Amino acid sequence: MLKIIEWNERNSIRFMRISSGILYGYSLAYCATLLAEVGALAEKYGHRLTMHPGQYTQLGSPHEVVVRSSIRELEYHCEMLDLIGVGPDGVIVIHGGGVYGDKEATLARIKETIQVDLPKNVRDRLVLENDELCYTAADLLPICKDLEVPLVFDYHHDMLNPSPGLPPTQIIEEANEIFHRRGIKPKQHYSEPREGAVGIMEQRAHSDRCQILPEDLPEDMDLMIEAKDKEQAVLHLYRIYGLHPVNHDSIRPPKDKKSEGTTLHGSQDT
Repeated sequence: MLKIIEWNERNSIRFMRISSGILYGYSLAYCATLLAEVGALAEKYGHRLTMHPGQYTQLGSPHEVVVRSSIRELEYHCEMLDLIGVGPDGVIVIHGGGVYGDKEATLARIKETIQVDLPKNVRDRLVLENDELCYTAADLLPICKDLEVPLVFDYHHDMLNPSPGLPPTQIIEEANEIFHRRGIKPKQHYSEPREGAVGIMEQRAHSDRCQILPEDLPEDMDLMIEAKDKEQAVLHLYRIYGLHPVNHDSIRPPKDKKSEGTTLHGSQDT
């Protein structure tokens, strides 16, 4: 992670998602010193570090064993961020998960788990995100408002699973109000379907690179680019929009064969 942060600084990338699989074991005491070094370097450069556990983190599951396992997973991610030493901006993003045949009942379970069962340090970092299949931003906003849990708005997911009568600009405005009340810098996610994708199961896969940025982005937020080409996708947008000078030694050409897989979390963490 130290090398990645140094590389990102040289290339004006100051927002990174730490991979959940970067360390193994549910005790991180063995690498606490190294994690503190990572945090010190990120703080020195002003980089934001966040995390996004996988799709098996299901706070609304009707099965207690799944919920308990999900909470342990969140505790592990929280421990890593705590040892790194990141502040409130170091959020942990999760989706609503499955609906288990009854969306309203599952939403109630998600709310109860967050409200009753999550340790405070985990809840303080928790952020919910709309997804492309089960939960729209409109589905999650009531929980987020009631519990003061921020909402990360995902543009790609909203394109595939929109909130009826609730345009992205209004969702972002309402979501960012929660971030601001909590003293956390807002963040949103952006990706694009891969070229030629047909149907939602293909369109949900992230493209190798993004070709545009959303219009009317607020100035006081971070936008995470989720793309198969990872940091190259970010540098590609820097060049298109002239956002930062690009070190040409860091540029790699696009892949000859574009990625075809469908993944929930195959994203660039920048």
